[in-house]
Amino acid sequence: MSASGQPTQHMEVDEGVVCKQGTGNSSSVQLHPLVVMTIADHATRCKINNRDYNYAMGVLLGKQTGRDIEITSSCDLSSHIVNDVWTLDREYLVNRMEQLSQLAQSNCGSQAGDVVGWYAFGDLPSARHMAMHEQLLEVPLLIMVIHTQSEELTLRSFEGTVDVSHSQSRKAFAEIPHVMKTSESERIGIDHAAGSCVTGYSAVSDCLGSHQGAVAMLNGRVKVICDYLVEVIEGRKDANPAVISAISSLVSSLPLPAEHSKQFDARTNQELLDVLLITTMSTLTKGIFLHQEIDTKASVFSTSKGIKCKPSLDFIASSLDS
Repeated sequence: MSASGQPTQHMEVDEGVVCKQGTGNSSSVQLHPLVVMTIADHATRCKINNRDYNYAMGVLLGKQTGRDIEITSSCDLSSHIVNDVWTLDREYLVNRMEQLSQLAQSNCGSQAGDVVGWYAFGDLPSARHMAMHEQLLEVPLLIMVIHTQSEELTLRSFEGTVDVSHSQSRKAFAEIPHVMKTSESERIGIDHAAGSCVTGYSAVSDCLGSHQGAVAMLNGRVKVICDYLVEVIEGRKDANPAVISAISSLVSSLPLPAEHSKQFDARTNQELLDVLLITTMSTLTKGIFLHQEIDTKASVFSTSKGIKCKPSLDFIASSLDS
């Protein structure tokens, strides 16, 4: 998958709605890898369900500070054709935003993010993309997702602007670069989800296994100390002053629970949520991958037997019911 954000020069631009050069004070766009993974998942679902890429779209969520835009998440949207006009399903958009806000509040107590742009599939923006861009209102960014024959995705970023290079000013898109931004925890989660769903192996599992072994060893050592103190208190073993002094020094070096309990609980809960989210994302991604394999095999089987194949989801549902 390619997500390079540098403007490409080999493709012919659409003189209708695309400027040849961006403005001098164009926006700075930072894209997180989770967004790329979500868009790739949307493309996979479109392929599995035989949907038209030309009318698939989604919204980009994040934050904007001045001319700096950071895209942290995304979700697909619903649209339909009304009188030959590509129209956004606003009710679906409102419901999706409410669901994302509730999910963000329940998981980490924060907002889902503002709508900073949208994405669509295709090589270059056209007049219908400009019409959809105007329906979204106050959204500065458009990312075009180019789906090649080699199953790779290339992203190109465009900013809505006003082109004054002609005799009359007009609304247009100017291509701008974007860069990938990621944190260490996000990179590990993406690597784990992508690796485990394709090969069944993830380096994160080995790392977590070694940590689990270290925690088990520490727990065993602490249990030995606790058992020794219990035996001394009950009088079943004589107290060794040297051992008692070493245990006292060890306990004194530990942070006081009263001072750090709230911070520790908050940090532990956040790490637990991160682990659960990574596991859920890995499971969903693996399920989509397996579903695609089943759908492909079912299509080959039905074609060879001359059977009219049911839609993939209905086919699986009927199999489960039977």
